[in-house]
Amino acid sequence: KQWYQRRVAITAGEHIDAFLFPDDVLDDFCDEGKMSRHYCSNCGSKKTQKLDLVSHSFSVWELKWLFTKILPPLANKVIMDVGSRLGCVLYAAAEYTNASKIIGVELNPDFCALQNSIIEQYNYDKIEVIQADIRTQDQLLKSCDVVILNNVFEHFQSPEDQAKCWDVIFGSLRRKGQVIVTVPSLQESLDELKGQLPDNWVSEIEWELDEELVPDECDLESLKSVHLYQVL
Repeated sequence: KQWYQRRVAITAGEHIDAFLFPDDVLDDFCDEGKMSRHYCSNCGSKKTQKLDLVSHSFSVWELKWLFTKILPPLANKVIMDVGSRLGCVLYAAAEYTNASKIIGVELNPDFCALQNSIIEQYNYDKIEVIQADIRTQDQLLKSCDVVILNNVFEHFQSPEDQAKCWDVIFGSLRRKGQVIVTVPSLQESLDELKGQLPDNWVSEIEWELDEELVPDECDLESLKSVHLYQVL
């Protein structure tokens, strides 16, 4: 029973990569019985609860929207994706922007190898992948114009390590005009840690979402969860 209770606690949410598995594919999987959006919260009972699906990647449509509708023009800018995983943000930045440099920082060596193979295959010469802990990359963070943080710390690290990562982010992104893209909002991430934003550090950039222009394949709620900030 104790093992089951631990198992339920762990599987109350599933990590699903939205870049690889958009919502219509997940719906098909559920219809075919290959996966479920619900889990049993009490062994042996019929009581079920909704299963939260958490993506650490933007979907294809979200990436296109991010770089063509949400962010300002990025010609000659340096973009960093923290926790670049499969590299989808990097490839989209290469396709949709005229950035001078696109950097992915990823701790997992297998993900780094995968990204480098795609970079070589498609000749993405503006992309560089660095295998490192972001806490060691304060100078690189200082050099970037746009830093993207998509569910990057919350689900992989202890609260103590998350707090250390945020301390590096706070201390490194201090150049006026630097742009930070986050999912979820900065405050929501810090609320989980009972932390607070530094005073007079950033202001949120409001962006308008014209829902009539959003294609059916794009998840409106996911788009609404994208937050932009500018360093003061």
